[in-house]
Amino acid sequence: MQGLLEVLKRVLALTPAIVLAVVGHEYPRYFLYRFYNPDRNKEARLPRPGVFKRMDPIGLLMFYLFRFGWTRRYPVNYWKLKRHGMHRAILTALSGSLGNLSLGVLVGLVFYLSGMSQFCTELSGSITGHSFLAYSADVMYWSMIVNLNTALFNILPIPPLDGSTVVTIIAPPQYVNWLVKYELYGIIALLALSGLGIIQMIMYPVTEFVTFLARVIS
Repeated sequence: MQGLLEVLKRVLALTPAIVLAVVGHEYPRYFLYRFYNPDRNKEARLPRPGVFKRMDPIGLLMFYLFRFGWTRRYPVNYWKLKRHGMHRAILTALSGSLGNLSLGVLVGLVFYLSGMSQFCTELSGSITGHSFLAYSADVMYWSMIVNLNTALFNILPIPPLDGSTVVTIIAPPQYVNWLVKYELYGIIALLALSGLGIIQMIMYPVTEFVTFLARVIS
């Protein structure tokens, strides 16, 4: 029973952190696409991302299991952007990861500067009293971790991550269809590599370094 309560407590703290990560990943892409959209007179027709629309079932499961995942990407015509400058397409593709990185660092600074870290049960174990503060601290902690992990994870050049979008943007046209064709295998590879802990090993040094910087600055 105690173990079940611990899992439930973590899920309740992770859920708002994951929602924040989804917003931080897709809304920067939406706003940058509006800014770069060559058809400025049609930009009002661009639909807003929406939070639940951008949640991919497998990517959402990854968030809960591994503290990183992917979203259902906002539809962007990268080829139109590319015709008006490759930098527009690449920046738009990477804007989600940059948004998560910025959010992760910002939340981390607030987490340590405000002293909320002392109430975090993930860092200090069980804390009696101050249940609301403890829950808020846990949400902030996971918001920092999930956003930093998602920023790093999504730059990997494996479909359906942002890094693979960058590869398709810069790849010669004859290879684009081949890359898109094997996107399903990319999802299977990500699940396998994450289950084996290989993705975590790749990301661990950078995540720890960014967290260390947040503590030093605070």
